Amino acid sequence: MSDDHPEHTELLALLSSRADRVSGGGLTEAEPLEIIIRGESLSAHVANQPDGSQVLTLAVFVDDVGPALHDRVERWIAGHRGPEPFATLHLTAAAPRSLATAALLASHAVLADTADARQVDAVLNSLITLARRARTRLDGFARDNVRNNPARATATEHALQGDANSGRPTDVILAELEALVGLRTVKEEIAALVRAQAVAEQRRAAGLRAVTPSPHLVFVGNPGTGKTTVARLLGELYRSIGVLPSGHVIEVDRSGLVAGYVGQTALKTANVCERAIGGLLFVDEAYALAGGGRHDFGQEAIDTLLAFMENHRGEFAVVVAGYPRPMARFIHTNPGLKSRFDHVLRFEDFDPEDLVRIFSTMAADRDYDLTPNALDRVTAHIAAWTRRQGFGNARDVRNLFHEVIRKHAVLIDADGADAQALRTVTADAIPDPRGPLPPTDSHYPGYL
Repeated sequence: MSDDHPEHTELLALLSSRADRVSGGGLTEAEPLEIIIRGESLSAHVANQPDGSQVLTLAVFVDDVGPALHDRVERWIAGHRGPEPFATLHLTAAAPRSLATAALLASHAVLADTADARQVDAVLNSLITLARRARTRLDGFARDNVRNNPARATATEHALQGDANSGRPTDVILAELEALVGLRTVKEEIAALVRAQAVAEQRRAAGLRAVTPSPHLVFVGNPGTGKTTVARLLGELYRSIGVLPSGHVIEVDRSGLVAGYVGQTALKTANVCERAIGGLLFVDEAYALAGGGRHDFGQEAIDTLLAFMENHRGEFAVVVAGYPRPMARFIHTNPGLKSRFDHVLRFEDFDPEDLVRIFSTMAADRDYDLTPNALDRVTAHIAAWTRRQGFGNARDVRNLFHEVIRKHAVLIDADGADAQALRTVTADAIPDPRGPLPPTDSHYPGYL
């Protein structure tokens, strides 16, 4: 890439601004830009063409393909007519019958001199969507190959499921789930789902019919009970046990699915579902989609979601979450929802001891130490909270923690304080016991 194209500096900045992480590189053929976008590994470089123009090539890594499936994948690529206008699939550096493992890429090229933010965003969206759908298809090829040739199951899975094996193993994810405060029933039910999936895989490998549990779940519970935290771990678990190829989690609420005009909600919801292909779609406060009246577009979002789930079975999972009573009405007033979401996980309110443990964990994670008197005052403060519908649980703990940290900052002498004073929280920083503020309509995902 020559120095007489300063606009490529802007192109580099544009791509970097879209990235979750920049691994390195600078858009040259010798040193392409390597970035992570929405959990996908993408490379980009600018190359000179014979006519003097320069072309920007963007490529998303889909998966490694072992020699056992080269022919089948090549045939599928040749006949693939996907909906993405800016993306194509191809295998790299491996003949169909070679003994080498090939990389499957989704790529597209545009003129570098005229590429703008709108065009780049359209290409990136298409590449990521195609990569996730292709990864799901590869996973199906791998399973077919295992069923047809059980003796080669280990080698096939290793060659084709690189994305699944590149993340954390199942036991590590389950250990993190187990380390969360409380949630005993939820932990047991998720462990049972993992065991059921493992048995189904063993039956499939043995040539028996496999009955797998539905990946679609309902999470019900008050705010701050860990629904979003568990959904993120569930996406990882689904990847690690082979239910999903990617396991990324797309988090939305009503505002992420519903538009303001007729016909736009279906497109908006379908786009969100496409982004979730290969992973898990988490819809928080899902009950807000229903009950808005005949002129509300929430029902259009529900209908689009249900149709997408039917047309893309096995390609992604959906978890809907919200308060217990509204979610019960939401599920039971729609036969389509009731038939697809038949497994409910109940997130119970934390008891006072668990809430104190959550507060202590928040403090330790942020390098704060509580004196014994301070911990006693925190315990008394939390014990005085009134339980009611919509009780905030860990959300209220987080609000209390932030209040304590603000008061701690006022009490210490920042200029003359040593490290020990900066991290030690005394009883004077703990406010007098009182009930937490009434719940608001604000959206706070997760329990930490």
